[in-house]
Amino acid sequence: MGKSTRGGHGVPGWTAMSLALLSVIVAAGCAEEIRSDPAAATENGSRPTVAMATDEADGPRNFRTHLYSERDAVLYSRLMIEETAAGGIPITSIQVEVGDRVQARQLLATLDNSDASLYVEAAEPEADVAASNLRRVEELRKSGAVSESEYDEAIYESRTADAALKQAQLTLSRTQIRAPFGGVVARRYVRVGDIVDDETPLFRVTALAPLRARLLVPESEVSSFGIGAPVTISAADGTLAQARVIIVGPTIDPGSGTREVIVELADVGDFRPGASVLAELVDEETSEELESAIP
Repeated sequence: MGKSTRGGHGVPGWTAMSLALLSVIVAAGCAEEIRSDPAAATENGSRPTVAMATDEADGPRNFRTHLYSERDAVLYSRLMIEETAAGGIPITSIQVEVGDRVQARQLLATLDNSDASLYVEAAEPEADVAASNLRRVEELRKSGAVSESEYDEAIYESRTADAALKQAQLTLSRTQIRAPFGGVVARRYVRVGDIVDDETPLFRVTALAPLRARLLVPESEVSSFGIGAPVTISAADGTLAQARVIIVGPTIDPGSGTREVIVELADVGDFRPGASVLAELVDEETSEELESAIP
């Protein structure tokens, strides 16, 4: 009697089972290849890394971040005199150095003011003459000796001369570079004698307060970060400070699924802009306990 066959193809039963098992193994291997997506590998054979938003600390309410100053400005020259703007303006003096504390409106440097002073000197007498002529026309107008058009012309000339004088005075004031707010001179980009224009950075002034930190909070956790929520800020050396949530971003970043939360320190203490810190959301009771423990 011949050997038993299945399906009438003359394939032994054990052979059919072996082929079926081999097909499963091959299929599984193909599936694994599809999941690994070798086409996405880089030229050196390594797979690309997708950066995901994760917390670098222990829990979902802890965030590694950096402090930044809300008032941080790079100063440029705003002196625009037609005759000298193309070639720039020389710096004649510098009054501050990096690290100096400055007050709002404090003088930092002076640009050459010879041309600006001449503009003022030329505009002042023109404004005086126009104002004097307007007063004369006003007196004559009372007796009907001048027409309304002559009166209007005198007003126009006086106002035009006044505007030219104010513009000249503004230009002269811009030869003095002043701090926009109180803080510290973080950078000095120029020296005496340098020729600068409106694209040349002069100083960077940074206020030491207020200090803020930016947190990227997962959408699932952002409900805990209401306006005014207490946040503890801790430095690497263990220094602590208290902060509060002041801004919760209205939109969600589609790439990371996070919302921006801004916190501001109540008292900066020894913290400085740029410091690496750990921000931790705490409850009010914990916040009060920590606040009392902070010297």
